[in-house]
Amino acid sequence: MSFLNSRKVAWVIFGIGLLTAVGSLFFLPDMIPVHFSSFGTPDGWDYKTGILLFPILQLFILFLSGRKKVKDFMFRFARTPLNDIQYNWAVDGLLFFVFCVEIWILTEA
Repeated sequence: MSFLNSRKVAWVIFGIGLLTAVGSLFFLPDMIPVHFSSFGTPDGWDYKTGILLFPILQLFILFLSGRKKVKDFMFRFARTPLNDIQYNWAVDGLLFFVFCVEIWILTEA
């Protein structure tokens, strides 16, 4: 159970997201939809290399969430104080959300 409560899960999610993004570059068309209207039709387009922004965002979140100052800020000003396990799960959830958005963009392309 210590694996699930550690930062290793966050790195696994990042690794899967990175491999998915790099692997999808070979199969995506040159232009992919990146923004959708309220009806679900695409209304924003980007080059396929834009899919690499998702792993970059995940890496940025991983970097910031591992900083002691950010963690102390979250612990000090949270409405309900978080312990380390809850903090790690919150970071994992955020990274998983970014990964799900990446998958959604890939399936719509």
